[in-house]
Amino acid sequence: MKHIDLDALPWFSKQQIAEHQLDRAIRLLLDEGDAISAVTLAGAAEEILGELVRLAGAKHAVGSFVGECLEAGKRIGEKWKYKEFADMLNLTRNALKHYDDGADVSVTEDDACEMIDRAIENLDKLEVTTGDQVNRYTNWRHSSC
Repeated sequence: MKHIDLDALPWFSKQQIAEHQLDRAIRLLLDEGDAISAVTLAGAAEEILGELVRLAGAKHAVGSFVGECLEAGKRIGEKWKYKEFADMLNLTRNALKHYDDGADVSVTEDDACEMIDRAIENLDKLEVTTGDQVNRYTNWRHSSC
C-alpha cells in the first residue's frame, strides 16, 4: 500500500477554491462559450462565497435579492416564501447538478452570466480584491449590454 504524506498535499481554503472556480467559469464562458460548465463552476463558487458572506454576518447575493422580492410582495399584500424564490434563482444550477426527473435542460449564456454575477457580488461583499478574470468579465459584461 502506498503511503500518502498529508503534509505534502496542497491545501486550499474554501475562498481560494471558490475564486479558482469562478476564474475557470469565466474563462470557459468567454474563451470557449461553454455556458454549461460556467454555470456549474460559478454556481459552486457562488454557493461557497455566499456561505462565507453569511458567516461574516451579511446577506449573500441570493438572500439580498430574495429579501427585496419578499419586501416588495408584502407591500402589495403577498406572503411569498423565501424558498420559492431561491429555488427559481437556482433552477438551472440545480438542474445541472442533480438528476431529479431526468428532463432536458436549457442553458444559455445569460444563465452563466447570472451565476457569475452572483458569485462576484458575494466576492464584493467579502471585500476581496478581484483578479484578472473577474475584471475581464466585468469589462466584457459592461461592453456587451
